[in-house]
Amino acid sequence: MANTKQQRKRVKIAERERSENLKYKSRIKTMFKSLTVAAQDDKERASQLGIELISLIDKAASRGVIHENNAARKKSRVASIVELAEGAGKPKGPATRDAKGESKADRRSGRAKAKKDKKIAVAEKQKARAKAEAKAAKAKPQKAEEKPAAEPSAEEAPAEEKPAE
Repeated sequence: MANTKQQRKRVKIAERERSENLKYKSRIKTMFKSLTVAAQDDKERASQLGIELISLIDKAASRGVIHENNAARKKSRVASIVELAEGAGKPKGPATRDAKGESKADRRSGRAKAKKDKKIAVAEKQKARAKAEAKAAKAKPQKAEEKPAAEPSAEEAPAEEKPAE
């Protein structure tokens, strides 16, 4: 139980915020149900409900009622339901094969192979760069030995060496 006046106020505020959050969550769930029914019956109504639902989800996420990732997942679900209503969506159920005929595992292994190939290419590029740098390092000392040491000019010579009048 709250002991101070401030704690009692915070309890009231928390209860008010909780009820507000529950209203948002409940409304989102209800709209999802009505969207799925509308998707089967009326395509235009389904697209309008989808727009309203996405707006409601964005509001809930901006107020902190639901997490941003949760909101993104729900909006994606709305989009897939609306696409199904229009007849251009993906079938429900586990993702076994896509339009290309590749399974999810095949695509994953393809990405892993591409990543491995990229690592190999980067390693080869680094080796070539290291060889070029080593070759350049060997070439630099030879050029330095070929050049004669610069003689000091007459102005830089010490005062003792200058002839006296």
